[in-house]
Amino acid sequence: MGRFILHRILQMLPIIVLVSILAFALLKSMPGDPLDRMFENNPDFTYEDYVRLRALYGLDDPFYVAYFKWASQALQGNLGYSRQYRVPAQDLILPRLQNTMTLTIISFIFAIQAALAIGIISAVKQYSAIDYASMALTFVGSSLPNFWLGLMLIILFSVQLHWLPPGGIMSTDVGPGFWERALDRGKYLAMPVFITAFAEMTSWARFTRNSLLDVLQLDYLRTARAKGLTEQTVILRHALKNSLLPLVTVIGTSFSRFFAGAVVIETVFSYPGMGKLMYDSVMGNDFVVSMSILMILCVMVLWGNLLADITYGWLDPRIRYD
Repeated sequence: MGRFILHRILQMLPIIVLVSILAFALLKSMPGDPLDRMFENNPDFTYEDYVRLRALYGLDDPFYVAYFKWASQALQGNLGYSRQYRVPAQDLILPRLQNTMTLTIISFIFAIQAALAIGIISAVKQYSAIDYASMALTFVGSSLPNFWLGLMLIILFSVQLHWLPPGGIMSTDVGPGFWERALDRGKYLAMPVFITAFAEMTSWARFTRNSLLDVLQLDYLRTARAKGLTEQTVILRHALKNSLLPLVTVIGTSFSRFFAGAVVIETVFSYPGMGKLMYDSVMGNDFVVSMSILMILCVMVLWGNLLADITYGWLDPRIRYD
């Protein structure tokens, strides 16, 4: 297992380099002057200041020179200085990363639990009214755009019912107590978590149902029932574990969609996470912040795929990593 993990990590390195080059080239080719935001409201800004800043940020350097300058600084832990926010990029990204991880982890837990529950019930009660209703819900849910569903929830729960705040992360007048802060944070997370989890949950539920239906027809389950095991034990301990391999594959490829969807969800709900920050940075032509966030997302997706491969061996002892 150790050799396999080391081998996979070594395989990640050229992928990270390739993604960094492509992302760097794409962001460098964006139209507009990156220094516009710095002098648009500053009447004291002179042409000499403009020339000096272009030289300082290396905006006139050839592509390969600019890339190696950025890469060498990034490898030393220096992500650069945000021209839009006027702070070091790492000081800006780390708090937003924590917010995005909170949203993503809660959404992932909610999605996997809901998908397993719906998939198991649909498979056990195949062709029943519950099965048809669950599968209809999954097809409808996977067809609805996230941004549209988010706007509809804001109209319903914020504008019409006044139950939940339309956006943000925390109230300004919340008390200092832990539970007060947790409940207040939960109100702001409710709709973003639901929207983030809903699309993936619908896909995972269908995979769980179809995979479990294949396993339920196998002979070893009849043997388990003949031994006197309860139906719940047969399904949860024997059938479900062997049916999870296809689902793990799907979940491993879903990490990218989780983080890509965060850009839309965080923008719709004004949630101060990495997705919202990346959107604002791209629109503001803040190259340093955009590049840093893209590389963080790339590494997180690659580690998610590695974790999925490791999970295979835990679910199926027949899988060996040599």
